[in-house]
Amino acid sequence: MTTDLALPLPGGGAQTGAGLRPGRFPDSGPLTGIRAWPPSPQPPHESRTAVRVVIATFPSTSHLYPVIPLAWALQSAGHEVRVVGHPGMGSDDMTATITGAGVPAVPVGESVVGDSPRDEDEGAHLDIPADAFALDVLDSDPRELRLLQDRLLSIISQCYPLDDTDKGMVPELIDFVRSYGPDLVLWDPLCLPAAVAARVAGAAHARILWGQDKLGWVWDRASRRSADRDPMARWMRPLLDRYGLTFTEEMLLGQWSVDLVPQAARLPLDTRTVPLRWVSYNEASVVPQWLREPAERPRVCLTLGVSSRHLFGKDIGFPLQDMLDTVAGLDVEVVATLNQAQLTGLDRIPDNVRVVDFVPLNQLLPTCSAIVHHGGWGTFSVAAQHRVPQIILPVPSWDERVAARYIRDRGAGPLLDPAALTPEELRRQLLSALNDPERRAGADELLADRMAAPSATEIVPVLERLTRHHRRSPLG
Repeated sequence: MTTDLALPLPGGGAQTGAGLRPGRFPDSGPLTGIRAWPPSPQPPHESRTAVRVVIATFPSTSHLYPVIPLAWALQSAGHEVRVVGHPGMGSDDMTATITGAGVPAVPVGESVVGDSPRDEDEGAHLDIPADAFALDVLDSDPRELRLLQDRLLSIISQCYPLDDTDKGMVPELIDFVRSYGPDLVLWDPLCLPAAVAARVAGAAHARILWGQDKLGWVWDRASRRSADRDPMARWMRPLLDRYGLTFTEEMLLGQWSVDLVPQAARLPLDTRTVPLRWVSYNEASVVPQWLREPAERPRVCLTLGVSSRHLFGKDIGFPLQDMLDTVAGLDVEVVATLNQAQLTGLDRIPDNVRVVDFVPLNQLLPTCSAIVHHGGWGTFSVAAQHRVPQIILPVPSWDERVAARYIRDRGAGPLLDPAALTPEELRRQLLSALNDPERRAGADELLADRMAAPSATEIVPVLERLTRHHRRSPLG
């Protein structure tokens, strides 16, 4: 099981979560799982100095958005933050997105793909099936886990090629980290070269988990924690050799992980984690005029997420046209985020459906009475934040089915199979989400779960102390 790390409570010791394995911070009391937040204030004998932090991202806004509130919290605590990564993915300008959030960006390498329409599938450019990583690993056999490993290595190696030792994303990433000299590197679990960069610079380093830890799972269950059996460990060896390093488990798992996934939905792995509450961020934007006015009828959001909405109605087995027809005639206003390609494939739009290309969910959902979505943790979390009853039709991308099961297990909604769903059942579920007090009570449970995790501001002292413990001398 994961061990959640926390600061000691006043008077020594620490709040202990049942069944969690203790660890230790340097010069502090026991370090154990914790459910009661906020943690204790900084001990008076410890001085706080500015820490240099590098956040290494994967080139996708759905991976970037969850880390922005943590970057803000680190900056607000007086620390220096740099977000480093590819300049773009498709038509998404990652550098502009980072700087637009008020965080310094360091673009390295080239965009992963050339300019392309926003509605195109990013994965197609990377030669990766859209549902390549959607395996339910708890119910998978060794052959399926090995296939997942191969697919993970495929996308990692395409985004972070190691064939050019002098230029390109990986050498530029390592050169920047070495020259900047950070104390801490936080990295996306798909950005494995960031762990090497951290080791070269002597920095402490940790992953930021935005979904279930599938890389940790395949390392544990498919490779049996053996570098010789692990394809990603073998892939990293030439890079490690270049800097005179040997492979250790932290090159795949980090020295610890910051985990945004609700504890009950995590995989049962023996890893050290710092839990973090997922806070919604969807880029800086202007609130549209129609959102400034109270809704005249119950408002329902239909969203497919930033990175997977192109799949909706094509791969989940429930046509988008049927979905829109299902809500026609109901006394609701449906706000549907549909791009031009999706609109082209529709015969009709009901009168009670408002179509928008994009609207930030943290603006829209406070006005909504229900949401139908694809099952991404980001969408789930902002809905939970605003106590909005959810209907998940999982679009297989990473662990969307897990989010749907989590909602069912918390009594907040049914577990639906989109391929077997009928318009009548969807209509029934929507009316239940709008009118059933038990669904509202389930939404309250999800909010309580969310608030049990610490905020970004609250984990900054934990990261400071872990950084002091794990820092080491840079390579000569």
